[in-house]
Amino acid sequence: MRTLGVYLIFAAVALRGAGLFWGNVRFSAVMGLLAAYGLLLVVKTLATSGYPSTGSGLRVAFLWADSKVSRLWGGAIYLLLQCTLVIFLLDKSTYEDFFNLLFIPLSLDAVVFFGRRFGYAWIAAFSIAILAVMQFSEEGRLFGLAMGILYSGICLLFGGYAYQVLKAESARAQNQRAFDELQSAHRQLQGYADQAANLAVERERNRLARDLHDSVTQTVFSMNLAAQSASLLLDKDPLRSSGQLVRLEELSANALSEIQSLVSQLKPRSLADEGLPSALRRLADERAARDGLRVSLEIQSEAVLSEAEALGLYSIVNEALTNIVKHSGAREATVRLKLRGESSSLEIEDRGRGFDPQAVSNQRGHLGLAGMAERAAEMGWRFSVESNPDRGTKIFVKQNQAGGGE
Repeated sequence: MRTLGVYLIFAAVALRGAGLFWGNVRFSAVMGLLAAYGLLLVVKTLATSGYPSTGSGLRVAFLWADSKVSRLWGGAIYLLLQCTLVIFLLDKSTYEDFFNLLFIPLSLDAVVFFGRRFGYAWIAAFSIAILAVMQFSEEGRLFGLAMGILYSGICLLFGGYAYQVLKAESARAQNQRAFDELQSAHRQLQGYADQAANLAVERERNRLARDLHDSVTQTVFSMNLAAQSASLLLDKDPLRSSGQLVRLEELSANALSEIQSLVSQLKPRSLADEGLPSALRRLADERAARDGLRVSLEIQSEAVLSEAEALGLYSIVNEALTNIVKHSGAREATVRLKLRGESSSLEIEDRGRGFDPQAVSNQRGHLGLAGMAERAAEMGWRFSVESNPDRGTKIFVKQNQAGGGE
């Protein structure tokens, strides 16, 4: 729009000049000067617009190179040439008040080329030239002074407009750069999120493989041994063979129970739909029906947990109850869940045979303790075990307080 306005001003001056000097002896000189002004205007537009075909050669000839010094020299030469042409037009004409309009595009360009400070210096030079020429006006010095002041003010006004345009374009460029940086940061964060999700999936896959190896695989191996023993004893000792078949049935039931337990850890329906307390109540009912383990729940629910925390606590409870069924010999267990903001905690207790934590601390995956500790660490919670032979076991999972260490 700024370029279009400049060309409209020039077109208006050229048309008025052609109409006023038609048939005059000065017509050729005036139109020649106007043509030279217009040609330089076109060259400047092409050079600053960066046209690769016509603009590139002209840019070299016009010193419009990429370096800052060359651009400043090119702008200075352009303004001097145009200013000289306007002064010659004023000298050739008695219509000084009209040709002074050609200083307006030069005022815009001066601020665009050199910024506000040096651009206003150029405008001051234009004003001095206007005032000097207007002193020789046929209407008298007072008229010339008034018109000189008027056009000087117009040039300053358009210079201020150019400066505001530059500020707006600079702000828009900064906003675009900031937007591009935000987009780049967003893509990086999205990449990190995808990596974190992939790592979480990989950790869950590894945990499931380890749990399958620690529980189901061993049970299936025992089933295979029982089946082989039953096959060997079938002809020699049918009574003992039937005992192995009973053992095989028990092992298969245990394997089914362990598989169901592992599957329920992945994404329990009640946890996703109803929340952790309801999921734990459903888990307690399933344990009672499937394993004969009576689970007492003590839940104090106030704080809201994240999905990762809820799933982690559910998995720890499920694994702990599996250990109680398989190893403790106890038929009762107590689960205490306290959700109190930064002091939330989980405790699972049984009165079974217990074990020596120090004796098994170096045994990776013993009784699923490694998996439970890993889940707690992923949530940022602390995991600990208290147990003694014949005195039962207590498992503690506590939320780390803000700013506190483990």
